[in-house]
Amino acid sequence: MPILFQYLLKLFLRSFLHIIAVFIGLFFLIDGIESVRRYSQKINFDWMDVGLLILSRLPSFLGMLLPSFALMAAMMVLTSLSRQSEITVMRASGVSIYRIIIPFLMGGMVIAAIHYLLQEQIIWRCNQAEQYLQNQINGRMLASKSESGSFWLRSGRQIIHAAKANPSGIELEDVSVFRFDEDNGLVSRIDAENAYYQQGRWFLSNGTLYHFGSEANAEPFLRKEWPITLEPVQMDRTRPEPMNLSLIQLWDLMNRLKREGVDTVTYEMTFHRKVVDPLTTMTAILLGFPFAMRLPRQGGTTWGIFLGLLLGFAMFVIVDLSTALGMGNRLPPMVAAWAPELFFLGIGGFFFLHLAEPRRSV
Repeated sequence: MPILFQYLLKLFLRSFLHIIAVFIGLFFLIDGIESVRRYSQKINFDWMDVGLLILSRLPSFLGMLLPSFALMAAMMVLTSLSRQSEITVMRASGVSIYRIIIPFLMGGMVIAAIHYLLQEQIIWRCNQAEQYLQNQINGRMLASKSESGSFWLRSGRQIIHAAKANPSGIELEDVSVFRFDEDNGLVSRIDAENAYYQQGRWFLSNGTLYHFGSEANAEPFLRKEWPITLEPVQMDRTRPEPMNLSLIQLWDLMNRLKREGVDTVTYEMTFHRKVVDPLTTMTAILLGFPFAMRLPRQGGTTWGIFLGLLLGFAMFVIVDLSTALGMGNRLPPMVAAWAPELFFLGIGGFFFLHLAEPRRSV
């Protein structure tokens, strides 16, 4: 590994860790004071629970700001090198602009990998723990799943209504099944007292099958096999918060809800944002690199910090605006999630290529 590569990578990662340490300290100070103020009057207030609550919020805080931290670290290092004329020496020694940016992009890849691991393994679990601790401190008990109330769902060309589902999710009471043809015409209806899952198949009991069409008739039955793909997990009609799920869980839930004809915009938007967010670190570094390289030597570090915060703020505003449009179904979720990423990537790439282009002598 070239010495210059190691040197720049070490500077970048060290600056990144310093920034994280400062913001973690600010987080514990501000969030700690706010949490004590908010929950100190609760009957179930406990110092241990409040401490765990603050810790459970930390991964989400870091995941949200990692791209901005990477941007600030890259700009601080580059402006410091420029102020000390180290960039000038590198360029005079024949080091291309591409060799200078590679260590920062490699560091960004490491941070993006950490971001992905945080999302998939830690953040969603901590979000669940945060919700549990909040309910415990506020004295609110979680809703019991001992019995599920009335619900509707769709499976293929069938629409099912059940008055009640048992806790195991393998038995329904007061079931109505509406079957439709390819033209959405009603073909039949089944009213049954019970539906139960047995040996990999569903059965209806004590009901009546009504046929519609040219020869309408009613057919009572005591027990009838029910051809349907209905998983016991579908009996639970609660909607988990999308931020409390991993990517795999979000994907499975989205596909199930789509099969049932349920709107999945919120889950799709969250899924695509979870995919895009780790990549934002690379975009942020590429965006800030040309600006940092062009800053003047005097006061370069101060301007680097200011410009890094400004660019990070602009990214947050545009990302939040696009996400809001996606959540409101004004934009397709994939477009709403990827558009800000591609927008800033295009700007950063344009300025970088303009910076790397050699000057033509007159």
